[in-house]
Amino acid sequence: MLGYFLLKGPRPAPLPTPKSTGQTSSPGRALAASQVEAKVEEAQDRVRLQPEDAAAWAMLANTQVMLGHYDEAARAFEKLRTLRPKDAQILADYADALGLASHGNLRGAPERLIAEALALDPGNFKARVLAAQLAFEGKHYEQAVQHWQVAASAATANAQAQRQIQLNIAEARSLLPSAKPASAGAAGSFVSGQVALAPQLAARVQPDDVLFVFARPTDGSRMPVALLKRRAADLPLDFVLDDSLAMVPQAKLSNQRQVLIAARISRRGDAIATQGDLQGSAGPVEVGSTGLKLEINDVVR
Repeated sequence: MLGYFLLKGPRPAPLPTPKSTGQTSSPGRALAASQVEAKVEEAQDRVRLQPEDAAAWAMLANTQVMLGHYDEAARAFEKLRTLRPKDAQILADYADALGLASHGNLRGAPERLIAEALALDPGNFKARVLAAQLAFEGKHYEQAVQHWQVAASAATANAQAQRQIQLNIAEARSLLPSAKPASAGAAGSFVSGQVALAPQLAARVQPDDVLFVFARPTDGSRMPVALLKRRAADLPLDFVLDDSLAMVPQAKLSNQRQVLIAARISRRGDAIATQGDLQGSAGPVEVGSTGLKLEINDVVR
């Protein structure tokens, strides 16, 4: 499949799919809609002539997903499952299609398919990502982190997937009880303050736009040493950045003496700034600073 749910609100962002060797892996390059429709017709002809042809059903299922025909895709995956009942990738793809058909709801049949896929192949990338989504939505944040960590190990060659997984892990960890500001304050390795949106930019923002607040080293590195992810509707937001929000264990806020603090609002929810995003920054500031006032007052050009 081409991707996971187009999520909105405080849910983790969708992940790019790493190259798969499974029967139902995505095409290696984007196809025009007319080409996809031609593939659907070809697959439909093949399954009519050879109803036990698993490859034809896989092509039909995946091309229906590409066209956004999720109900039809789910029906094709159901047939494919009867032909390949012990294929973890097919089960994960089937769960994904059912979720897409029901606007992102993975409860019920998709949840059972995910569990079945993980029982067959604990390292399956898509099944782990979907399991993480389920855990996150159920507020089982430690479980979500564990699932994403396994998914990360299955996508080591995909830098885009790795970045998004680390963002999702950081978000889940920020919601754990251990991430409360009191613990950060006791350690002294934190920066706290409030971020607000400049009034003149308010008309550009939707409540479900993604808000990132992060700290970066002053040496020019772009990798945040702490990252908090929320919704634009949460503004103005009181924030605390500390080691619990580290994206990777070896790059922590506590390793820095000074940091740059920034905030960005993204309509697309991308980890990397794109044209039209709104942003603001401050610093360098000393680690341990409190009461920082940060305003989002600029547009990314």
